[in-house]
Amino acid sequence: MTCLSDLAPEGMVHVLTIRSPSARGRIVAVEPPHLPKGYRLAVAADIPGENRLRSLGVEVPILASGRVAYEGEPLALLAGPDPLVLAELAAQVRVEIEEEEPLLSWETFSSDQVVAKRVAVVGDPELAFSIADKVLEDAYVSGPLEHWYSEPQGALASFDYDKIAVRCATQWPYHVRDSVALALGSRPEEVVVRPTRLGAHLDGKLWYPSLLACHAALAAFLLKRPARLLLTREEDFRFSPKRARSSVAVRAGLDPTGRLSALDLRIAVNVGAHAPLAEEILSQACLAASGAYACPNIRVEGYAVATNSPPMGAFAGLGAAPSFFALETTAARLAEAAGQDPVEWKARNILRKGSALITGEPLKEEPPYDEIAERLAKASDFRRKWACYELVRKRRTDRGDGPLRGIGFAFAYQGAGSSLSGETPGAYAVEAVLDKELRLLIKTSAAVSGGSAIDIWRNSAAELLGIPLESVAVAPPDTDSAPDSGPVSLSRGIAVVNKLVERSCLAIQKRRFRDPLPISARSVYRFPKPLRWAEGRVEGSPFETAAWGGAVVEVELDAWSLEPRPLGVWLCVDGGRIVSPGRARSALRACAAGALGSCLRESLGCDEGRVAPSAYYRYGLLPLSELPPIEVDFVGAERRSAAKGVGELPFDTVPAAFLAAVSLAAGARLDTLPVGPEILASTEGA
Repeated sequence: MTCLSDLAPEGMVHVLTIRSPSARGRIVAVEPPHLPKGYRLAVAADIPGENRLRSLGVEVPILASGRVAYEGEPLALLAGPDPLVLAELAAQVRVEIEEEEPLLSWETFSSDQVVAKRVAVVGDPELAFSIADKVLEDAYVSGPLEHWYSEPQGALASFDYDKIAVRCATQWPYHVRDSVALALGSRPEEVVVRPTRLGAHLDGKLWYPSLLACHAALAAFLLKRPARLLLTREEDFRFSPKRARSSVAVRAGLDPTGRLSALDLRIAVNVGAHAPLAEEILSQACLAASGAYACPNIRVEGYAVATNSPPMGAFAGLGAAPSFFALETTAARLAEAAGQDPVEWKARNILRKGSALITGEPLKEEPPYDEIAERLAKASDFRRKWACYELVRKRRTDRGDGPLRGIGFAFAYQGAGSSLSGETPGAYAVEAVLDKELRLLIKTSAAVSGGSAIDIWRNSAAELLGIPLESVAVAPPDTDSAPDSGPVSLSRGIAVVNKLVERSCLAIQKRRFRDPLPISARSVYRFPKPLRWAEGRVEGSPFETAAWGGAVVEVELDAWSLEPRPLGVWLCVDGGRIVSPGRARSALRACAAGALGSCLRESLGCDEGRVAPSAYYRYGLLPLSELPPIEVDFVGAERRSAAKGVGELPFDTVPAAFLAAVSLAAGARLDTLPVGPEILASTEGA
């Protein structure tokens, strides 16, 4: 696919965004200077359709009207042919806001700030805590993270005969189409979306590309010329959605045998202004409240909290990672309290086939914990190292007493095919066409970031129809010719779309020797048991299937500076059928490196409700030269097993394994990431 920055049709105008300098208040004026011919300032009143973008049951203004809700909120669009002239004109636009005190507190909040609440109770947690042998309480904070896309976000809108054609990098092309149509007051069929190169999106391109597409389409509509809005790298860094900040308070109880008997979690998620993904992020965080562990008594209470910060969003999953981080860090401390090594403690408490999930549904498959744990322990020499480092920690009285080393282990799952809040089950489809030359064309609107998912689709189709792999092609996603396959998130590209590809091929196979070629078949997705939250419980299937994975991280602390240095990362994953092991290993290594960066360097302060300009230059990406060896192993990769998504697993496991390793090395309890020398120095003697 083409990058957006490479597209510049003849006569194209550029679009700049005029943003709010205030986090909260009433708009008094947005006044441009004298504009040369061919230049235009567009405000909310210029939108021919509706000034709203629908996102999973929530509405976001396309341009602020009347009031602003966060610093950097789009107020107006300035469009014209020369980007240098546009920059000069943008600096002269007068913006006046009658400021009000912004709402920025989110760990403690008022009821007016709550935009979503989830409560689920299983068993009798209070009784279980009253008779528990040991009770531990901790709280963990997960901060915002930058996606750092290979290309800044943007959109290009142009005219394609009687339609508006939109080009942008999006995980959800039909959402872009419907959003642009609503803004322009046109029918959805009058808008066609052709995605550009998606890159490593980490689930950050679900709804925001639709907003930028509406901006570009509005400029094209008003000036009657192709219009491209391409954020600068710094602009993308400061104003595009980040990972929502989360606070997870955990109370856990152990029975006399060391088994997990009770869990009580309170989750608060700062979803920022307008809260476009609040319901989904909070639901996923609460569904992962017990991690990968069987617990008969659970209470989880979650709140999505609106603030006058930029809208927060997803990051490699929609909210589950902070819950896994909290549960896995707690698990390491529970193992210590029970006097067991982490591998042994997890083995006694892990979910097994038939274990009840938080929804009451039984787990349908046996998690391959024993095999994953054994392979990781052998590859990393975990048991010997952990026992050695634990003994050193207990005996150490001074930094110079021995090497400051530690090792940690974490285990989690990645649910596949989970529903998204606000969706209509059964609305998504894939079409396959077998022509007279026995060539198969797969049509789907699912835009994926790499070739792994496409490889899986093609291999599945070739095996089912008994045709050569080179005879199977996947058409570029295009809303004019491909059916709506839904958003590519929560492993849908593999778990859902691949299932639809297989069903379409099976339908073709049944008709292949009865009907003349070409044969076309369409398969529709129907989620079996949609989630339903009500009256202190949740019902339904949290996922159709799951990938399972574990991570071991070993670290060393500099004896005097306390700078953490990772020595090695080991991953073992059950990803089902692995069509391209080389690609899968590369993808998992890249994700593990990204997860490790969030442990060491990546800190993005938003305490004042904004990302400061200086934060762009301070954001610490992990250099390749500092990456340790990252080993990846697979289990359960039988040819007949279903393919599963695995890209979120490093973000679900590596941070907790890293924190456990650093805590062991430093002999201190830590509850947040990233961890630097200043934090470790403050824990000495604690």
